[in-house]
Amino acid sequence: MLPISPDWMTQTATLWMLISVRLLGCFMTMPLFAFRSAPMRLRVLLALVIAFALVPLVQSDLPPIDSMPPGYALVFVELAVGLTSGWMVRIGLTAVDMLADVLSQQSGLSFAATLQQDANLASGLVGEFLGLLAIALAFTLNIHLVMLELLAQSFKVLPLGTWPTAWNWGSVLGLVQDAFTLGLVLALPGIVIYFLFNMTQAILARISPQMNLFSVGFAIMIPVAFVVVVLLLPSFADLVQTALESPFELIRAGFGPRL
Repeated sequence: MLPISPDWMTQTATLWMLISVRLLGCFMTMPLFAFRSAPMRLRVLLALVIAFALVPLVQSDLPPIDSMPPGYALVFVELAVGLTSGWMVRIGLTAVDMLADVLSQQSGLSFAATLQQDANLASGLVGEFLGLLAIALAFTLNIHLVMLELLAQSFKVLPLGTWPTAWNWGSVLGLVQDAFTLGLVLALPGIVIYFLFNMTQAILARISPQMNLFSVGFAIMIPVAFVVVVLLLPSFADLVQTALESPFELIRAGFGPRL
């Protein structure tokens, strides 16, 4: 019978918990894992299973537990690292959300959401479609596997309880700026098209006041939104890949070796 010391069991259980906390933080915020239909128990179970497989990889280079910060500080830092890594991917996909919201609002498909600000209310037909399409394309690009690989490698180069030095305020603000810029560029064609259409409606209203432009406008604005979507679909995979380039560059910089 092999003797197992209590110190070894305590260190292994603590290590397993810390690894699972970092993974769970990513699963809670990354859009590819944080589905509403995916229960929290499933995400916790997935984090525990992956963490159990990573314990031998991390345990070989692990310093003594006594030399680490207190347990609560370790858990807080690991959870913050996981949450931030998944949140960066979410920020990258806000460019697609911005395009979807512009098309939904301009076409009138999110008219109910405009009048009633409800978090449980759908953002519109176009918004829901483009959001689900972006997540589906991210799965086809194996973004979830790339993220799992980066998380697995992060335990070798980023010690437990350590915040990545590359994730400072300047880099995070730059990531938000890049996502907003890309979203604005994607939404500009729709903004210009609907601006010209609304200007044409205003001219017709002055020429023919008897015409019911409200009903006529909705009948034209909705097909225009679908025309814009059809024009975007051939290059939508490249758009999703471009939107995720900046977040993963920052994630790789944070999970890289400390200089």
